[in-house]
Amino acid sequence: MAPLQTAGPHRGLGRAVGALIAVGLLVAVLWLAGPGEVWALLRTTDPVLLAAALATSAAFLALRGLRLQLLLAGRNLGAFTATAVAAAAQAAALFAPFHTGELALPWLLARSTGRDFASGLGTLLAARALDLATLGIWCGGSLLAVRGLGEPLALALSFLLIAPTALLPLSLAAADRLALRVVAPRGRIGRRWARRLRRVRREIEALRDRPARLLGAAAVSLAMWGLQWAVAWWLLAAMGQLWPVQVVAAGASAAAAANLLPVNLVANIGTLEAGWTAAFTALGVPLGLAAATGLAAHLWGLLFAAFFGALAWAALSTSRHR
Repeated sequence: MAPLQTAGPHRGLGRAVGALIAVGLLVAVLWLAGPGEVWALLRTTDPVLLAAALATSAAFLALRGLRLQLLLAGRNLGAFTATAVAAAAQAAALFAPFHTGELALPWLLARSTGRDFASGLGTLLAARALDLATLGIWCGGSLLAVRGLGEPLALALSFLLIAPTALLPLSLAAADRLALRVVAPRGRIGRRWARRLRRVRREIEALRDRPARLLGAAAVSLAMWGLQWAVAWWLLAAMGQLWPVQVVAAGASAAAAANLLPVNLVANIGTLEAGWTAAFTALGVPLGLAAATGLAAHLWGLLFAAFFGALAWAALSTSRHR
């Protein structure tokens, strides 16, 4: 049988086009904001309120670790290690180009728990599905809080973000059947990939057999993303921008949803700023101020992620060599 074919040049071309779009978005937002305005916000950031944002970001990572523990029922993963894995995986996902760092989580789980990579990939899919669904709830709910219960866009955004989560088990089941029919017959390598896909599917199905843990992970996800919007509020307050909580939640959640666009180069640069600028401008913030705060808040957020990520990688490396 012929071996499995590798990806053609179209993927590389698509990534190059995506990178150009991301850079173009960044340049456009920077032009709207003005580099001097961005620097002024960074330079005058209140250190006490910035520390509050940093502490809230640490709490966010602690909840991310707790969710990981809930998704890994029966595996030996303590609270400290789970939080370190979550922080290290988040930093890798941010700073590796084109979201390739997402695969750091299955690799870290393999090192920390001894489970195979495919099972870790199933956990990654479960976590990202919860993120999508939670983001849909926050987007819709916060938009309703700002615009009123008659806002039709709230329901549309929630549906678009929640639907992929609901369809994940069906999609994996279909992919599993397709792999058995098309990939497995193509020799030893094909059978290996089909078995890996089956392990990913079983990991997702196992979560459905533990509804209490799954509901707990969903509740933690809601609280976790609430803390993320709190980080955004603290950062804005530190830069002298005291905006209503519901406006910050609506704008920041819409900006996070913009990161789903397949045009990310690295660290969500370009897409997050563009989503932030568009969302907050639509919510009544002046265009230049929305662009400047988006750039400044993102820079602080990247520094937080790098700080916690470096600590986490160091802690995991130290525990590995004990």
